[in-house]
Amino acid sequence: MQKLLITVVFAAVGLLVGCNVQTVDVAQPVAVADKFYDALKSGNGKAALAQFAPEFKNQVDTWPRVLGGLQQMYGPVTATDLLGSSLAADGESPCYSLTYAIKRGSLASREILFLCSRAGNAPWLIRGHRLTRLDTQQTVTGGVLPTEVGVHVP
Repeated sequence: MQKLLITVVFAAVGLLVGCNVQTVDVAQPVAVADKFYDALKSGNGKAALAQFAPEFKNQVDTWPRVLGGLQQMYGPVTATDLLGSSLAADGESPCYSLTYAIKRGSLASREILFLCSRAGNAPWLIRGHRLTRLDTQQTVTGGVLPTEVGVHVP
């Protein structure tokens, strides 16, 4: 029995040593999200858009109009509350999905920002953004967002 336990422990250590383990601190993507929302609070759309990844900007050319339209219709962001975060991945890149409660004048929304860092050493940038109005449940999405997959275990 003791030999089996020792064998299992060595096998587990061998598996862990062979893995590429990476520590990812949520503070970095949250800091980028803070810059994004702070820019929207001050009405600086250009600074807000600077937080988006180049591939997002190349794919979603309408996003500046979406954000600008919200600013025009409801005013700047007045309140942000981080509701949750979840670690995700995009290939080899570490990512975080951050969920916020956002207030713009009379408009309340739930927003998800998907931020990634290329191979963990590049700056964190927004790769996807989803806004859901809480009054009408209308949703608009731009860029890439993670898909949750559930597995049923019998």
